[in-house]
Amino acid sequence: MAMFDWIRRRLTGEALSTQFISDEEDRLAGLGLRDTLDAHAAWKGRLKAILDGTSTEKVDVGTVAQDSVCKLGKWLYGDGRRLYGKLPEYEAVREMHERFHLCAGNVLMQHNAGKHEAALRELNGAFSIESDRVQLGLVRLYATAKTR
Repeated sequence: MAMFDWIRRRLTGEALSTQFISDEEDRLAGLGLRDTLDAHAAWKGRLKAILDGTSTEKVDVGTVAQDSVCKLGKWLYGDGRRLYGKLPEYEAVREMHERFHLCAGNVLMQHNAGKHEAALRELNGAFSIESDRVQLGLVRLYATAKTR
């Protein structure tokens, strides 16, 4: 039930914490929901630090734009596809995750081209929207998979 509290808080704009996800709800075929949600939420901070010049992290635009390189991407194209690929929630998350990575790559591409305002608009606009969609879609996939 904790996962559904997380969804409710997310939809109502309440402060989020993955502490509301129980240990029982956390794992799905080797993928931890809490860690995955936290990792995707952290991307905005990482990108903002790059744009602000407060990060020394070196990131490759081409790598960031690929949706199959991160832990979630590897799972989506591996065990996730094998076990849940027939669920509509799986395909929704895969598509959202792909758009998320394309937006992240676009933020970096704009930044690298010296278009700082455009990069910031992308970060706070399309990127944030896709990030939220991935997180909610992933929770939906977990909820559906856990009830089958």
